[in-house]
Amino acid sequence: MSGETNKDDNNNPANNADGEAGDPNVGKEGGGAQNADPAGNQDSDALTKMVAEKVEAELAEIKSKLNNAYATRDEAIAKLAEKEQAEEESRLEKLREEGKHKEAFDLELTKERAKNDALLKRNTELSRDNVVRESLRGLDFRNEKAADVAFKEVISELSQNENGEWVHKTGVSVSEFVQAFSKDEVQSFLFKPKTSTGAGSQQGNGNPPADKNSTS
Repeated sequence: MSGETNKDDNNNPANNADGEAGDPNVGKEGGGAQNADPAGNQDSDALTKMVAEKVEAELAEIKSKLNNAYATRDEAIAKLAEKEQAEEESRLEKLREEGKHKEAFDLELTKERAKNDALLKRNTELSRDNVVRESLRGLDFRNEKAADVAFKEVISELSQNENGEWVHKTGVSVSEFVQAFSKDEVQSFLFKPKTSTGAGSQQGNGNPPADKNSTS
């Protein structure tokens, strides 16, 4: 009898140290998975912040290089124009002193034409800038620096066709080029990342996808 009693006691979960009732890990798997979520979110937020900071630094560097390049170019152009103007003034004064009034008049006429050409060029550039800004409007840039970089990048790729219209070097319109530019993975760092709304299973029109098993 005592042997049977011990046998029954060994089979009793309450007395079995390895039984389900005594296992502290039983039923806690779901809780462990739930506890891991906050840490995962923190890691994701930290990674997102790190990427944003890196992109911001890269944008600042690109903008700085572009600004320096444009400043150097503008300074060189200004110095050249100043030098040419001084030389022309000296030449004009010399012609007048020598009594060569016709030559002096022709030189002055050439200068006026150059000024008009420069003014026309500036007006053309302004019209180009307006076209580019209009095409870039509505794009979701990361910040103002990114928009400025994109503006200068687009401008550098444009030229005028035989009708005087600003187009891309390939011949496509500015708006078409800007759309392609905004979808280029190489330029993706200029734009805000698209956030998931949790509706990935929905189609672009906002309607749920049709049931493949349904019949019309």
